[in-house]
Amino acid sequence: MRNFALLRFCVSLLCVSLLCVSLLCVSLAAAPLPRFEAESLTGRKITLPAATAGRSVVLLVGFTQASSKQTAEWAKKTKPICETWSMAVLEDVPRLVRGMASHGIKSGIPKEDQEHFLLLYQHETELKQAAGFQQPEHAYVLLLAPDGSIKWRFHGPVSEDALTELRKQLQ
Repeated sequence: MRNFALLRFCVSLLCVSLLCVSLLCVSLAAAPLPRFEAESLTGRKITLPAATAGRSVVLLVGFTQASSKQTAEWAKKTKPICETWSMAVLEDVPRLVRGMASHGIKSGIPKEDQEHFLLLYQHETELKQAAGFQQPEHAYVLLLAPDGSIKWRFHGPVSEDALTELRKQLQ
């Protein structure tokens, strides 16, 4: 009798654990991108995720200058397979030097890509949470679904494994 009660307890605990894990996976897979306004390098105000509604889009986010090399490499690889937007988060840059920082970024981005390159001056905390921020020098890759939810995320340098998974998620 005692073994039966223990077995029933273990099965119940396993069921509750599986339910929690499945709910966590669903919530992570379909997490919405927080709504925020950024400025493109052409000076246009863009509201995300509204600007990308109705289509799958890769959003590449760099939280520090150290991440710029990785985000540039990701952009080269993702542009041929999906609409790609890049974003530099400048909230921590002092206001006095933001103009110089944005000018420096703009000078390094080809003119044809400047409309899809965004500068974000606020909501860094919310974006870090949505991206699963861990390491400041990494590029953060977010695949946005047509409804604005984050379908897939990755951080770090470009790898064939990550590109393969991104392609799979786009199908």
